[in-house]
Amino acid sequence: MRRHLRTACAAFVGATLILGLAAPATAEPNGTAPSLPAFVPQPSDWSPNYTVFPYNLWQVRVTPEQIDAQRESCQWFNAQYGTLMGQIVGFQNFLGAQHDYWTAPGVQAAGNAVRANVDQSAAFLDPRAHTLYITNYPDQSQYSPLYNGDSIYHLWYQLTQISDKIQKQQPAGVINANIATANVYGNVIRDSGVCNGA
Repeated sequence: MRRHLRTACAAFVGATLILGLAAPATAEPNGTAPSLPAFVPQPSDWSPNYTVFPYNLWQVRVTPEQIDAQRESCQWFNAQYGTLMGQIVGFQNFLGAQHDYWTAPGVQAAGNAVRANVDQSAAFLDPRAHTLYITNYPDQSQYSPLYNGDSIYHLWYQLTQISDKIQKQQPAGVINANIATANVYGNVIRDSGVCNGA
């Protein structure tokens, strides 16, 4: 049991280090983050990927609203996801460097700035994520009929949890669990190419 715990901890720490190295450094050394502009989606000729099973079979279930929701989510992802995650990681590193003392100079202001950007992004994704991730009847299972629509939903959820942890002045290590998970879904979205050309 102890060996499994050490292995899990090592994997978690490794993921944390990879996340820290992979994210762009868009926060200042004191953890502050400039405000992200309100994102405004634009029309485009992007279309969902229907080549992947079972999404090729579910294409007949897809609504125009879901296509718009994924296109607009993808446009936000392409424009602001990397910057936002860089700001979040920058703040997390700053908080950790202050030994998780939220009363240390600049920590609360930096947390407020990052949280404002997280909340703005989550608010943009919220209706779109809920349009993409639907309940299947009669078995009540949840899924998205669009390829990686569920990943957009799960990314949105992790952003809400990051905001909640910042609001509650949690330690950097506690916030990291949601940062690492958000990074997983962000990587899935990016690596799948689902948002290319949105």
